[in-house]
Amino acid sequence: MACSFFGNDCNKNYCNRYTNCSTRVVCRRGATGATGIAGRTGPTGPTGPTGPTGPTGPTGPTGATGATGATVVTVDVVATNTLPAGEPASVVQSGVGSTADLSFFIPQGDTGATGATGPTGATGATGDTGATGPTGPTGPTGPTGPTGPTGTTGAAATITVGSVSGLQPGSSPTVTNSGTSGAAIFDFGIPAGATGATGATGATGDTGATGATGPTGPTGPTGPTGPTGPTGPTGPTGAAATISIGSVSGLQPGSTPTVTNSGTSGAAIFDFGIPAGATGATGATGATGDTGATGDTGVTGATGPTGPTGPTGPTGPTGPTGPTGAAATITVGSVSGLQAGSSPTVTNSGTSGAAIFDFGIPAGATGATGDTGATGATGATGATGVGLNAYAGLYNNTTQTPSLTSENNYTQVELNTEMPTYNCTTGSNQITVQEQGDYEINYHVQINSTQELTFNATARNNSTPIDESTVEKTALETATGGTFVADCVCSVITTLNANDVIDLAIASTTNPSGATITILENGDATLTVKKLDNV
Repeated sequence: MACSFFGNDCNKNYCNRYTNCSTRVVCRRGATGATGIAGRTGPTGPTGPTGPTGPTGPTGPTGATGATGATVVTVDVVATNTLPAGEPASVVQSGVGSTADLSFFIPQGDTGATGATGPTGATGATGDTGATGPTGPTGPTGPTGPTGPTGTTGAAATITVGSVSGLQPGSSPTVTNSGTSGAAIFDFGIPAGATGATGATGATGDTGATGATGPTGPTGPTGPTGPTGPTGPTGPTGAAATISIGSVSGLQPGSTPTVTNSGTSGAAIFDFGIPAGATGATGATGATGDTGATGDTGVTGATGPTGPTGPTGPTGPTGPTGPTGAAATITVGSVSGLQAGSSPTVTNSGTSGAAIFDFGIPAGATGATGDTGATGATGATGATGVGLNAYAGLYNNTTQTPSLTSENNYTQVELNTEMPTYNCTTGSNQITVQEQGDYEINYHVQINSTQELTFNATARNNSTPIDESTVEKTALETATGGTFVADCVCSVITTLNANDVIDLAIASTTNPSGATITILENGDATLTVKKLDNV
């Protein structure tokens, strides 16, 4: 058998579907036949060896810059000074930037005032520089390096009240820091108020009745001295106010600092809220690393599997520390005086980074009225048969509640008890003189109210106010609270005609709607008249 085997002569065993393997076939080159039908695809060859491992990826980029640390502010009390009573209080800052050196100028209170108001607590120090920013992303081959370590947060400053001691009246108030600028401990020395003013001199006692004219010859004895007028009431004692520091808490960056009074107007407790410094800007992102080289393709057969990922590149260096945040500033704005008994105020009219503290400092409470002065010495003995030609007096011995229905509308004060009387007559809450002449008119009335009102008190002649006897007083709140007192006292000399009628009346200059008006018994309402000339 002759065949062509792809154009080659061959002499070897050949197996196909026409022969078996034992048949020897001799092949010789014949003419090129027509192209045969394409055979079936052979099986896939074995997988080629794995390509070599790609090179290690480049080092990851530098981490982002860490956040800006919180600003540190230190506050020191450098001086406390005493000003004369009535001068405005002030606080002066002599430091700059992150250092606040505070000098306090505190006036002495009015007579009997309580100690000066304590200073506002210093602002706490802020934390250290913020943590290092995270490492930037690496190139495609190596993974991103780990984030750099976070820096430690700085300790917040603290403010506490140390000792509070009383000083002698007239001493200079003191404020000292026995701690540090980051852990302030304020020790207060508060002088007692000066002694209250001497009380008004008690009314002169009425002169005794004129003695009867004796027979011609030796001079007759002097008539007996009239009784001493009632002692004026002692004014209410002013309450001593106290001020202390309560809580000091941190607020979010950008918040408005707060100062609130969690106590009362007489025992203030200041709670401070202090915002942290703003976070620093984020650092720029590092550049992307180069792509690793591709491994060689395996030989023969299907492409080998992708080589394993190269080892992780080393951690990038820690990013540089963020810039220091801008230092907060503290300045003193306005310092204004408030009414005695008001709550002290501290408000920030600036921003959290440039604070402007406006202070409102209440005046000290008025001291207690001094004791009534001693009774004056007895006058010289008058000539025989000579004395006051006329006198009379009235007072009330029960508590009364005058009805004040509208402003500037006078209401008569009830005076239901008679004092000794001569050449005058007394009627329903009034005195009628019987002789023309110059008379001294004295009155006292203490008005109690449930509201702060302004009152007028006056002696009236035939229901018309005697102008020079009109006294205007604003009722002030007592130390125990809830009651307002106006104490009106007057002495005037005027000419009266026979049968003129004198009484005592009060009115409110502000609308008294809703208020309860009370005048207590005995010495809280008196009226006296006495004729000074003997004609």
